[in-house]
Amino acid sequence: MLKELLVAILSFLCGDMVLLAQTGDPADLAQLLASKAGTQRAISFVAASRAERVPLLLSLAKTSPPDVDEHDLYVGLAYAFGALKVTEAIPFLLRRISIRTDELIDLRPWLKTPDVIQSSFPAVAALISIGPEASRAAMLAYAQPMTPEERLATVFVVSQIPGVPEARSFLARVVGQANIERYFAQEGRKQ
Repeated sequence: MLKELLVAILSFLCGDMVLLAQTGDPADLAQLLASKAGTQRAISFVAASRAERVPLLLSLAKTSPPDVDEHDLYVGLAYAFGALKVTEAIPFLLRRISIRTDELIDLRPWLKTPDVIQSSFPAVAALISIGPEASRAAMLAYAQPMTPEERLATVFVVSQIPGVPEARSFLARVVGQANIERYFAQEGRKQ
């Protein structure tokens, strides 16, 4: 009776964390990550035993439970990977680099301040949080096929991470390519 009462009190005080701690079920963690209110609690839960629980997060990045909203899960995972600086998550974050916090349409997301851009693109913020290793991986990924938004996000990530010597030459090449494209676009408009 006392044990049941304690579990009830803890459930009330800690919410989903008690259920998650009792079961250790990836689906429970996925549900918590996918809920905007539960993301920070999920990060705290994983941080408390990082070595055991980061692989659980990485497994959710590969296969999401069927009853969890995939978009919300990926947003929660990006926040978690960034907060915990999980370098093993860099490939996932690069694949989801253009995922937005909200599914609302913003026609000019790249004309905002860096802080607003990072709050709008959680994978971008996570990569920046991870640091130089993420910058190097982003530069390599830039050579792969990408949408224009993914390219902008990749350049933004590289530009926001200090202390990566090779970033300077990468960004110079990007500027050079953009200048060539702008030149031909302007020439075409003259015709």
